[in-house]
Amino acid sequence: MTLNSLKKIIKYRSTYSGTKETDLLYKKYFINNLNRFSENELILLKSVFDIYSDNEIYEILTKKTQVNIRFKNLFEKINII
Repeated sequence: MTLNSLKKIIKYRSTYSGTKETDLLYKKYFINNLNRFSENELILLKSVFDIYSDNEIYEILTKKTQVNIRFKNLFEKINII
């Protein structure tokens, strides 16, 4: 999968989450910062969308629940942005 394809998939997935709250968070953390992520981070981010529901991602971003250790560094970077 190309880098451009990964970005398109993540952008699409971030735009059509189903709730305004997650759409706003995804825009702030993901869409506006796609170029700051490395290819490996984008692959991980795609995996996050494949594994977690929108509600679970929302809970992770708002620090109401902890993320799997596999994604810990990615979410630490996201929270800095």
